[in-house]
Amino acid sequence: MFGFIDHISQWLPGFLLILARLSGLIATMPIFSYRLISSRIKVMVILSTAVLIYPLVQAPTVVMESISQMIFQVGGELLTGMIIGIGARVIFEALNMAGSFVGRQMGLAIANVMDPTSRQQLPVISQFWFLLMIVFFLSVNGHYLLIETIFKNFQLIPLGSAIFSPGAGETVVRSGSTAFQVSLSLAAPAMIFLLLVDTAIALVARVMPQMNIFIITLPLKIATGMFILIISVDIFQLLYDTVYRDIGFYFQNIIANLQST
Repeated sequence: MFGFIDHISQWLPGFLLILARLSGLIATMPIFSYRLISSRIKVMVILSTAVLIYPLVQAPTVVMESISQMIFQVGGELLTGMIIGIGARVIFEALNMAGSFVGRQMGLAIANVMDPTSRQQLPVISQFWFLLMIVFFLSVNGHYLLIETIFKNFQLIPLGSAIFSPGAGETVVRSGSTAFQVSLSLAAPAMIFLLLVDTAIALVARVMPQMNIFIITLPLKIATGMFILIISVDIFQLLYDTVYRDIGFYFQNIIANLQST
């Protein structure tokens, strides 16, 4: 019995570090972190994944000599997991940003719906594009990339060896700029088309001032916006490759910057 207790004292520190990093990953990684997934299911996924990963990780070599050291190492692993997952989440959330751009241009900026994934009010266009991207991502097995990252990051970044270099912070910041570029790439066709519609409406208002242009503007912009949304489904096939590649590049760069030299 005492031998079993000794083994537990050797295994527990490494297992806690694995749980901490997995908790950070699940808390920030796209799809897995959404509130639509029950907290109980997330806890079960973290525990079951930790049990599966533990034999593959050299966790028994982890030694914690004091409580303060344990807190420091657990906090470091939690932060490591959050950094690995947050950039992919930011790029994925670019669809919400693009939808808000187009919705404001269409005159639907205040037409919000409840997003079940974040429990927040989002524009209708944002919700449409966001759900469409999730369908694309899952239909082409993009979630395998996330699962592979969850398992392989322990091999590339051993427990307790992560280095929070300036390059890691730069990679996280660049993921935000990449998300902004992706959102503009998706929203640009609709924004330009609706801008041309606004120009045509302004021209008609100058030519025929007796026309009540405000009665025509909103239905016309909504109708043209819906037409652009239908066309944008084809744009997703081209844009998805960019999003998938950016997420893969982020994982590669952030893991390379967190690795100890």
